Amino acid sequence: MLAADACALAVIGGSGDHRRLLSCRSLAGNATAQKKAVAEWLSADRAEFGKLGTVLDTRDYQLLLVESPDVLPAELKAAVRWRMKDLIDFPVEEAVVDVFNIPDPTRRTGAKMMYAIAAKRDAIAEQVAVAKRGGIDFDVIDIPELALRNLAARLPEAAEGLILLWLKADSAQLLVIKAGTLYVARGVRFAGDGPDVEAIALELQRSMDYFESYYEQAPIAHLIVAPFDATARRLAAELSDLTAMRIQGLDLGAVLELPPATEVGFDRSSLLAIGAALRDERPAL
Repeated sequence: MLAADACALAVIGGSGDHRRLLSCRSLAGNATAQKKAVAEWLSADRAEFGKLGTVLDTRDYQLLLVESPDVLPAELKAAVRWRMKDLIDFPVEEAVVDVFNIPDPTRRTGAKMMYAIAAKRDAIAEQVAVAKRGGIDFDVIDIPELALRNLAARLPEAAEGLILLWLKADSAQLLVIKAGTLYVARGVRFAGDGPDVEAIALELQRSMDYFESYYEQAPIAHLIVAPFDATARRLAAELSDLTAMRIQGLDLGAVLELPPATEVGFDRSSLLAIGAALRDERPAL
């Protein structure tokens, strides 16, 4: 995966519930350094690859919760594209549009909803070009929310339901996941430097309230924080005073088998690359 300031490549082996991390590389650097590194990694590791995916940077797409159009399946993306034209901050003519479903509420009281993705066509073309430099074609181009879903869905806590709190320098993403299903995706922007504990706690409560009322689900007890670095540990300690949820860091060893002597910490780019590599279904964006 390529992002604004870092890139990573992960190779996953095995199948089903028995997945293992074969290798993971990451690099912090500018776009030129990233493209060179990824092309070299792809060329060097191509014998290990099965299907290959990448993850878009958050600056290169928008994810929206929209009403599902009442049209034939073949007409769905065109109808969603028309609805998104006034909702995204770049011309819809420059977008590649895709959708994914979320569960219906227990009681159908309104329109069926779905998530729609509008990705910048130029950003997709750029990532495809990097892969071609390494002699590879991508099978899928994903978004971080779904890569993170792949990670969280393999945690033991996912059976009961969990909220994954994904931390970045200036924002956080909250994903409500139960079993293998993503129910809710919400974002929080930080006004100052570092995580805004009160804003995160408020969005946690809103997300739980929506999940419990809209889907008539039991309260979620597990909050998983990632990446679980020093900043995340401080945040977890502060959040423990504002919520009754059980808070812990993402344990990658509970998701898949790790190579012997693997370091405990994985950076943000590495986790996204691993999540993308864990994807089982392969629709194209």
